[in-house]
Amino acid sequence: MNLKLKVLMIGIIMSILIGGCVEETQHNDISVNTPTSTPFFPQQKENPAISMDALLVGELVLEDGCLRVGDHLLVWPHGFSLSTEDGVIQIIDDNDQPIMRVGDKIKLGGGEMPSEHIAKYSAELPSDRCSGPYWIVGEVITSD
Repeated sequence: MNLKLKVLMIGIIMSILIGGCVEETQHNDISVNTPTSTPFFPQQKENPAISMDALLVGELVLEDGCLRVGDHLLVWPHGFSLSTEDGVIQIIDDNDQPIMRVGDKIKLGGGEMPSEHIAKYSAELPSDRCSGPYWIVGEVITSD
């Protein structure tokens, strides 16, 4: 086997191996290969003077890169962040304290926001990556 053929075969094998390290996602009905990334974490532009006081109860889940409770995509308060340690995804509050993890049963104050108004509350939304319905997180009441 000549050198050019060996190099070509190595190139084909490498592209197959590298291709297995990405996930396929949909963007505007076009399939695109992108590296697996951190969860989408939309935040409110600022902390509002008043907040909605409905209650959302359920398990915090990561579904297709989106943090949700039930069907609701969570829009976190300004100053909150995300941390991943040893594969565990945690929510960090504005005092740099971990307050919940994916898989926890939680209770969140706040309220649902229609898609047509969400851009007023978060610069990251609406997004093709994670669709609504959207829950504007007000008060974190508990995590079990």
